[in-house]
Amino acid sequence: MIYDVNTYIGHWPFRQLRNNTAEGLVKKMDEAGISVACVSSVHSIFYKDTQEGNMELVKEIAPYQNRFLPFAIINPTYPAWKNDFLTGIQKMNMKGLELYPYYHQYNLTCPESVELVRLAGELGLPVHLPCAVVNMRQRHWMDTQENLDYGQVERLLSLCPDTDVIITNGPSDIIAQKLQKVTRERKGKVFYDFARVEVYPIRGAKTNFQGLVAAAGVDRIVFGSCMPFQYLEPQLIRLNEMGFEKDDLEKILFKNMTYIIDKESANVL
Repeated sequence: MIYDVNTYIGHWPFRQLRNNTAEGLVKKMDEAGISVACVSSVHSIFYKDTQEGNMELVKEIAPYQNRFLPFAIINPTYPAWKNDFLTGIQKMNMKGLELYPYYHQYNLTCPESVELVRLAGELGLPVHLPCAVVNMRQRHWMDTQENLDYGQVERLLSLCPDTDVIITNGPSDIIAQKLQKVTRERKGKVFYDFARVEVYPIRGAKTNFQGLVAAAGVDRIVFGSCMPFQYLEPQLIRLNEMGFEKDDLEKILFKNMTYIIDKESANVL
């Protein structure tokens, strides 16, 4: 069994995507043995009103409710953000919050963002912070040139100590090392994927993945495919190359996420 914490549905403005529908994503999930995937709307990243994309997402995944856990993308600088977030949780069955400060152009530590993240924590919902959607080196000239600001993340974790956070699609080994101190001081837990973490030595004898394990611990590493923007097979190859023991491998593939995701909602665990 595999639990995927990072997938998307929708059209990307800057290049064509394949398997970017619920049907297409489920097909790829079945091929890889992925039971359940956290999913968000690409459209919510670009719509002025993110809630329109969230509503499209819920409609799209309706035939596959036992396969997807929808995350609401909310822009806390949009006037109706609180109503949108609560509506998403109470009426749309959203299972988490996802933030894109580098697209929506706000600081993670602004008052509205802090209030939103704290509210998610009070409701027992995880907050997903993707470091990027696509690699900066291949971005369209009209796309943002910014990534997630790790300094802002560090301050946000300190300001919202009870909220669980998932950080994906970035140099997780470096981020985990930077956040070690603030992470130890929090009640809320911080999880990392390994989508952009190397398993072969680049400098010295230690691999980046080994650095992630040392900084975060196996109990805080989760599987994120980044489909349909990335191929999922490299993530499986990374795990195979690391040679984890069965118990540690199961933690990474699905057990770690049973802490943070409602078992009943997943309907598989």
